[in-house]
Amino acid sequence: MLAVGCAAVITVANASASDDVDFPIPASSGTGQPLEPDPILSGTPGSAPAPEPSVTTTPPPEAGRTTMPDPEQSGSVPPEEPSRTSAPPSEGGRPAEQPPRSYSGSASYYQAGLGACGQIFTNGDFVVALDSTMFGAGYPAPNCGRKVVVTYQGKSITATVLDESPVSGRYGIDLTPAAFRALAPLDQAKIDVTWRFAE
Repeated sequence: MLAVGCAAVITVANASASDDVDFPIPASSGTGQPLEPDPILSGTPGSAPAPEPSVTTTPPPEAGRTTMPDPEQSGSVPPEEPSRTSAPPSEGGRPAEQPPRSYSGSASYYQAGLGACGQIFTNGDFVVALDSTMFGAGYPAPNCGRKVVVTYQGKSITATVLDESPVSGRYGIDLTPAAFRALAPLDQAKIDVTWRFAE
């Protein structure tokens, strides 16, 4: 038996002359309590303690934020949504009202009497006679009684359709003397105007 410091190692000779095995035996301390075994000596001979696995923790996302996967890292890029262009809806869900169509033609005046709509009118009334195409077929014609706004050099009047003018030409009109005079002197006889239906 060999004593080293406070510990003692007992060497036991095996019956075999070629193998000598040393078994460490913990010695007691001065207080009579056994000493704690050395972790290196208490392990299996020839083996080292296994390293602790490394643990990587990801901090939780901040409150109120949603973590979305990176498309480049995941290998998939979400498809882009097709752009949509929508026209603003008109008021009440109906299509936008188009401006009234205007017509251009010549205007002259003629003497009043019984019109093609079956009504009598005078030279002092604001009456207009439309060409046959615009006046329409049938009796009474579909445009009888409609209001027409006639404009000449910034002046406008409103006249009622009560007659037909077969000789006035395409989009041409005839006016009673009072209606014509409100736009130009009667000695001009014929003027170029624009007109449209008031409704």
